[in-house]
Amino acid sequence: MSEEDDLESLGVKSGAVLQSGKTKYVIIKLLGEGGFGAVFLVQDMVSRERERPSFALKVEKKLDHRRHSKLKMEIAILKAVGTIKHNEQQQKKDKPERFLRHFTEIIDRAKKDRYFFLVMQLVGKSLADLKYERRERVLSLGTGLSVSHQCLEAVQCLHEVGYLHRDLKPANYACGLKDKSHNIYILDFGIARMYKKKNDLGLMEIKTPRDSVLFKGTVRFASLACHRNVEMGPKDDCESWFYLLIDLLVPKGLPWRRENDKIIVQKIKETARKSPEMLFNKIKCEEELTKVFTYLNNLEYTDSVDYEYIYQLLEEAGKTCAVDLSAPYEWEIQTTTTHAPISGAPGQESIKK
Repeated sequence: MSEEDDLESLGVKSGAVLQSGKTKYVIIKLLGEGGFGAVFLVQDMVSRERERPSFALKVEKKLDHRRHSKLKMEIAILKAVGTIKHNEQQQKKDKPERFLRHFTEIIDRAKKDRYFFLVMQLVGKSLADLKYERRERVLSLGTGLSVSHQCLEAVQCLHEVGYLHRDLKPANYACGLKDKSHNIYILDFGIARMYKKKNDLGLMEIKTPRDSVLFKGTVRFASLACHRNVEMGPKDDCESWFYLLIDLLVPKGLPWRRENDKIIVQKIKETARKSPEMLFNKIKCEEELTKVFTYLNNLEYTDSVDYEYIYQLLEEAGKTCAVDLSAPYEWEIQTTTTHAPISGAPGQESIKK
């Protein structure tokens, strides 16, 4: 039974009306489904606006064997980011514009007898879909480098509020709609983890690593630490981000793209450490990207990531490729009406147990 069929048995299906504490939502259609639930396009039935506002509604079924709601983690992260945004705006700083714009807004939420739901800002197509629509199944160098810059900004902000994503991939990023089509949003915090905690002095510090951890994430984009069942830190999210960058930019994609076996993929990734040129397929900015890869490979679990150094190398890569990273993206000349799914593209399924 699919997640959609399972939710239909609860009355969560197209045409159904779900009620929160403040309004009612009618389900228009299914947008996607994943390991923990589904996401639907909904409209606010009570709104007095001429055109009913549309949102994304995530639903998660309650299960006895699941200790925590995955939506609870999503809410915690978005609330943490929202708190920073409020504080920064109060102090009239510019950080919200650069970093916090990559997170969707929580509209509403509710807990029912047999499921939870979260209503969120609607976004456009995922980077996986946008890439797949291109003739060569990759983004142009200008769009790809600029988009990757935005993706890393989102990761940096997530790390600053004390969380790891642990499943970064093109399917978990999406462009905005209408006048926000140039903005990239980070999505799906279902297997995110808090990696910092307060010490006795009330200061945030990185947690002591566990001796062994289960594989979590997507085989194609997972870090080597994840393959080795070693505790992941900020540098591992950044390693996954780097694989995402290669997937978006290089026509032949990642060398292990056709492999699904974790052990085989791990061995190819280990080989890439010794021969990084195998990742780039003679791309113009290979030198700059090699520096990024080498830098990330030398980081340890407790190390802080020098994001500014990586941004600088991305900008240098843009100059080498003679592209303008501030130019409109390829899809901005089109009208985007398709919305991002909750699950990854084929071959990018997450392991979330």
